[in-house]
Amino acid sequence: MFEQLTEAISKIRGDPRPVLLNGAAGFFSAGFDIKAPASDPAAADDAARTCVAALEGHPAPIVAAVEGAAVGVGLLLAMSCDVLVIARNARLRMPEVTLGIDADAGPLRRFIPQGWVRRMCLLGAAVTAEDLSLEASGAIVCDSGQAHNRAMGVISSLARLDAGAVRRMKAELGRWTDGG
Repeated sequence: MFEQLTEAISKIRGDPRPVLLNGAAGFFSAGFDIKAPASDPAAADDAARTCVAALEGHPAPIVAAVEGAAVGVGLLLAMSCDVLVIARNARLRMPEVTLGIDADAGPLRRFIPQGWVRRMCLLGAAVTAEDLSLEASGAIVCDSGQAHNRAMGVISSLARLDAGAVRRMKAELGRWTDGG
């Protein structure tokens, strides 16, 4: 899945339109399937990291619509997007430490305060968007079942703007966020 998402993002790199990233059937992403481990864990980890980097580096804005669960690398994918639209009762978790797996928690810092990142990553604690007060971090928090519609509203707003100006601003924000 990570390779397919990375390839899809690569194919639309020249397209200035905003992108919507959402799950299906009321869930965003449960991350890796721990009941069916990858035959090559290092390759799977590399594919996941490459996918996260593709989302972060995509020149057009990416909007995540999060319902249900966003767990592990699924949560990292959501947090790698530019705009986060999330149901207040969405369940967020970084269980890697409880599984003995290494993870790059960097993308969490886009929307989640440092103390919460530490709690989630060191304890594997599950929290909700409401627990995290994500609105204070710039996320759009909505009622359950509304994330997709609210995200489409964001996409429509972005689509009305000058695409070149939006891309330049995203590039500037990337330099600013990366400390460069």
